Amino acid sequence: MANASNWDVTVVLDKKPFGQSRELMEASTNAKFVWPATVRSYAEHTKATQFKGEQINQAKVANFKDALGMALAQREPDHILINTPDAFQSVEELGLQDRFRTTFYTLHENLVVPPGEASDVFAQEYNEFLYRIPSVPNVRIATQSNFNVQRMNALKFWTSPIILQMPIPDAELLLPYTGPRSGVLFIGRHEPRKDPKLFVKTIAATGLPAKVLTNKRGIKKFQTLFAKHGVTDFEIKGQITGKEKTDFIKSAKVAFHPATSESYGFSAMETLAAGVPTLLIEEREWWRSFAKDGVHLTSAGDVPSELSKLYATAKPQNAQIWAAREQGTQIAWQAYI
Repeated sequence: MANASNWDVTVVLDKKPFGQSRELMEASTNAKFVWPATVRSYAEHTKATQFKGEQINQAKVANFKDALGMALAQREPDHILINTPDAFQSVEELGLQDRFRTTFYTLHENLVVPPGEASDVFAQEYNEFLYRIPSVPNVRIATQSNFNVQRMNALKFWTSPIILQMPIPDAELLLPYTGPRSGVLFIGRHEPRKDPKLFVKTIAATGLPAKVLTNKRGIKKFQTLFAKHGVTDFEIKGQITGKEKTDFIKSAKVAFHPATSESYGFSAMETLAAGVPTLLIEEREWWRSFAKDGVHLTSAGDVPSELSKLYATAKPQNAQIWAAREQGTQIAWQAYI
């Protein structure tokens, strides 16, 4: 978005970028990337919290503070945009929210979902830190949908949250695709919240071909899960990027995202933007962020039959709808920033 809007951006990182982060850096034309010259190790944090639930990583906070110091030495910002709790703590400890316009953009699930639905991967102290962020003076909360605002209504806000739709990260998703389309696509890590077991069980029940886009660690896990349920017609891609990724998404005939909970259904946004008919489960209410975006819904008990029906009748959706949506998103962000 910085490239498209011609923003002058400094991206502050806690460590040297690698993998997808490095590819993003190399593709950026208007952004400068800053990270600490000496990076503190996270080994002690990992060891201390592995059996207690995730906590704020104080070594990461210190790394962010060092990188922020480097960035501020080069120039002062007009706006600070934050999307991770550790980065927020570094900004707060330096008091930057009192000097510069500051926005926290909600990407963390536990900040958005009601406390009773929060992931237990994170310790209670971590959640309490998250819940405090909206009440910090001079910090504006921005989130992706009105449904998110409704879900956060139990929190105390310094000022009313605003809605800024998530920009599409890969503009190539909106480009025409004329290749073959087949298979039911799942996007996400192999973790309980994404419910890969339901996806694979549904594939086994319907006999439909499967496609999976996951991270490198997930490849073996999905292979094992498919084998357990006797599924042999599948294709798995691990941590691919660029045109390879967008073509793989667009090559699916339909997408099925059974996640139990999402702060915002990033994977659903990708498949909808690519024109892939997308099935979500009605009882898992995060679909409401996409209520006007052409999602297909099924009750939890009817997943196999509804997926089979959708697969038999599915046609690529009108990409112009999402092209217009993205244009509106870019305009809204431009006006806000």
